Amino acid sequence: MKRIRIPKVPKPPKWKNRCSVILEGRERKEGCKRNKSQTKSTVLHMVKGVAVAFAITCIFFVAYGMVLTYTETNMDALPVISLVCTAISAAIAGFDWGKCKSKRRLFWGMGAGVCYAILLFLLTSVGAETVAWSLSKTMTLVVAIAAGGLGGGIANFAGK
Repeated sequence: MKRIRIPKVPKPPKWKNRCSVILEGRERKEGCKRNKSQTKSTVLHMVKGVAVAFAITCIFFVAYGMVLTYTETNMDALPVISLVCTAISAAIAGFDWGKCKSKRRLFWGMGAGVCYAILLFLLTSVGAETVAWSLSKTMTLVVAIAAGGLGGGIANFAGK
């Protein structure tokens, strides 16, 4: 009687991660380098997040300007409206940045808040006579970082 040899089934590789590529049914490790389209997509996603945040900021301030113009509302609520608008916009930017990343979404969201706050400071300093750091700008930066982190955390729970 002839023995039939059964080939051994190879064990799956231990390096199985997102850097692997499936080719012809076999898995093979790549150099974990991103191709240009992945990098371009990530940068485009990040720019889109900040652009949406600034669009929301514009909508808020145009609406508040219309309320100030057509009603008897005084400008005492402007700092509060500004901080609320900053929080909402930075949270949306943080959510977009966190959504395009698979790890460390909270920190990516905080980075989106920092990016939003810095761009906001640069844009407001263009029209200002003097550029000086103040307590209100510090408060805006802290709110933007916290709200961006919150948006990134929500993206963490929302999944990809």
